[in-house]
Amino acid sequence: MLATQRTFGLLFLLALVLLGQSTVGRALTREEAVDLIATRLDESQTKDGPHRGLWSPEVVFMGAITTGMASAFEWTEQEAYKTSADFAGYYILRTSVAQGNLFGDEAYAFVRLSEISEDPNANVWRTALDDFYLSPRKGHNEDNTWEYLEAFDSVEASTATFYLAHHVVAAYYIEDQDAKIWREALIRHLSRVDDGAPFPVMALGVATWALATTGSLDETPVALFHGAAAYWDGVTLADLPGLLATHQVLEGEGFVGSFYWRFDHGAGGTGGAVAGYTEDTIFGTLGLIAADSLKTDESGDDLEERIAAAETMLLVGIDAGGGVYEHLSGQGNTYNAFAGEMLHALWSIEAYERQQEAADGESETPLAEDG
Repeated sequence: MLATQRTFGLLFLLALVLLGQSTVGRALTREEAVDLIATRLDESQTKDGPHRGLWSPEVVFMGAITTGMASAFEWTEQEAYKTSADFAGYYILRTSVAQGNLFGDEAYAFVRLSEISEDPNANVWRTALDDFYLSPRKGHNEDNTWEYLEAFDSVEASTATFYLAHHVVAAYYIEDQDAKIWREALIRHLSRVDDGAPFPVMALGVATWALATTGSLDETPVALFHGAAAYWDGVTLADLPGLLATHQVLEGEGFVGSFYWRFDHGAGGTGGAVAGYTEDTIFGTLGLIAADSLKTDESGDDLEERIAAAETMLLVGIDAGGGVYEHLSGQGNTYNAFAGEMLHALWSIEAYERQQEAADGESETPLAEDG
């Protein structure tokens, strides 16, 4: 997750979208997008020497890029993308051993690397996750997981939510005995988020993704803990998908299909765009996909259409060279981390649609006649 200024001129960006202008001259297909982005990342990665696997200078955002390359391989089965993902994973592994820590997005990258391994149940990435989530209970630096999690109390709320969401998915992936503790920590830090945070809607999106991926969205209140923001009064986990959907831009407004970045749908005094930022839309989309995959009544009937609208907007934000910018209009900084997150989102949409098609096929299969 990258700090953003959110100060782009709204009228200029709105004109770009309304005119249908894109840097590639037409909307990319999902397949074209993954090829452009993954090829660019593969070609810009350090392949030799002590920094093999690194995308310089984005060393602290390696998790997102690695996840993207693993997703690109799972989609296309191009070995070059898997090699790139593995190189990056080993770079993260080396630095994590030296530092004795894993960022949440790095832990989730290990999940994706494990999932594409020859044996997902026995591989170096799964072992690294087992060791990391066990380490607080070894008493090396902390006596237990809660003590480790206390460090997040001093982290800005939406940033803490972002990293904890990824940790939750990773902890559940290896079935760590303290996985529920990580989940409770995620809910607690989500409840701290309001429009005073730099990434409120993104935090809601990534938390919804993690919570729906790892368990049910039930009647558990979000504001369970001391220090919860007023925004969460009366909100339960079951309410999160519907709440997230209210922050997606509707037809007739600018950046249709993207997400607002604040709960009040304003600019927060920045004078910039109120919607259309790449990361807000990526993690909002992931949240809707995970929620709809649960197929609960609370997730609503229109999430499939909302996911399609989000994908349309995401595809506009990729340039002809595979670059992904801070804003989906193609404005602002371009980072490899954004590109990795985009690959993750597009693969998640692809997997979601495959799941939908499989479910539709099963529902259309005629029942065998008696006799």
